Amino acid sequence: MRPRDRAILEAIAESARLADDYLRQQGAGWLDDSRTVDAVAKRVEQIGELAKHLSPEALATMPDVPWREVKATRTFLAHDYENVDLDILREVVAEQLPALRAAVARVLSKGSDRD
Repeated sequence: MRPRDRAILEAIAESARLADDYLRQQGAGWLDDSRTVDAVAKRVEQIGELAKHLSPEALATMPDVPWREVKATRTFLAHDYENVDLDILREVVAEQLPALRAAVARVLSKGSDRD
């Protein structure tokens, strides 16, 4: 794996970890706390931004991740934040974020810094 891709995947993993930390700290009522919603949304947005910089080869190592949706979510959060549907954000962090974290962790645990 290219060093640049590895660094990007590590940053994605860190943003996902932070989003999970924010959720855990706030608990089940996190959607009622605007600061937590903002923090989680920003991390999800950051993941999408980082994904835009991964090489096609890196993306291909995780075919089960819907990268187009990850990137589209970033665009929506960045440009239409006031219209974010909280149910969709909840679904993203509950269903898609864990799968993304697992896929990235698998690749990072297997990959080397050499091409």
